[in-house]
Amino acid sequence: MGVPIHYGLAYSLAYENTLSKAMTMFTVRIHSILFLGLLSGLLHLSVWASDDSALPATVPPPARIVLIDESVIWGEIIDIREGEVVVKTQWIGEVSIDLTAIMLLESDQEIELLTKDQNKFALSSLQVIEGEVVLEDGENLAVDELYVANPEEWEEGHGYSLEGRVTSAVEFLRGNTSTDQFNADFETILRSQRDRITVRGDYAETSAVVLQPKIDAEGEPVLDANGDPAVIKTSTPTVDNWAIVGKYDYFLSNSQNYLGVNLGVNADRFADIERRAFIGPYFGRKLFVDKTYQLDAELGLSYVETDFIERDYDGDDPVDRNASDNYFTGLNLNFTGEAELFDGSLNLYLRQTNILNVSDMDKSIYRTTFGLRFPLLFGLEAAAEASADYDGGAAPGKEKLDEAVRFRIGYTW
Repeated sequence: MGVPIHYGLAYSLAYENTLSKAMTMFTVRIHSILFLGLLSGLLHLSVWASDDSALPATVPPPARIVLIDESVIWGEIIDIREGEVVVKTQWIGEVSIDLTAIMLLESDQEIELLTKDQNKFALSSLQVIEGEVVLEDGENLAVDELYVANPEEWEEGHGYSLEGRVTSAVEFLRGNTSTDQFNADFETILRSQRDRITVRGDYAETSAVVLQPKIDAEGEPVLDANGDPAVIKTSTPTVDNWAIVGKYDYFLSNSQNYLGVNLGVNADRFADIERRAFIGPYFGRKLFVDKTYQLDAELGLSYVETDFIERDYDGDDPVDRNASDNYFTGLNLNFTGEAELFDGSLNLYLRQTNILNVSDMDKSIYRTTFGLRFPLLFGLEAAAEASADYDGGAAPGKEKLDEAVRFRIGYTW
């Protein structure tokens, strides 16, 4: 069957018109894609240009350290203290390196160095070569003579540094068991190049709410509005004790050794101790002075005097009617230590006081506290600690061993 001529012409014109529109749209799309690609490329280049100008990677680290094993560490010198240099690196954070393990150190940072004999050097840059600090004018300085970099005033021998903490634990229970518990302790340390002053204290108080039936004048129980026996709530103390210890240390020519004297006073109502005081001199030594591990040991003499509370008890009470005062001179052995774990995220601490009664070892006194501190924010910290106090000279009828586990929240400065 033949196709009419006019239909064929109409089909041909329509096809050409459609093809022309399609080519036009395709060309527009191509141009649009090219334009957008060019625009994104320009934006990408501008972003990279701005980023490159701000990236610290384009600026080389200010310090280069070559170790004895020829490994190289790049970073920024943060501190030099106690025979170690602390370097902040880009990939592994802060690293402590023993100065004796460094073959070459080059840093363009300005730095002040203080030696152990209190000589200070201000350097525009730092260079250490094979165990010696290269000085701009004068002889080189051996690294084992360095004390600290960029010292504070107290490290230069002017004034004291102040550090300390205060913590507390509070508990209120209501229900079948009703108790109120409060515990607080504090520690303050004043430190200079020549001496150290330490003051510690703690206080604990616990009371229990006791329910007793209300009795009238005739000895009969009183009933309330509902016809139930009326009760009286009475707060009865169950723990009441406190302690304060003060120490003074004077450092000798070798700053790891020191002479000191300590004074302590404490009381415990429910151990029948009205007051116990001790005083005595001692010789101390810093066994570990590393930034991570610190341990002090002290050995000396102590004079101890205890005043017991004299009570008049009924015959049914198992405690003796009176307790005599007690005093003795003994050996004093103390340990105080701290250790940083997991880059300072945990702090393990120990405080131990031992007063040995050489005339009667069974009446010696031992007090041990150890725990873990967890730094929080803005100087706040949490702590979990355990303590054991053994009093060989306890009042008759009283327990010689007191143990406690506490969880604390506090502030440190």
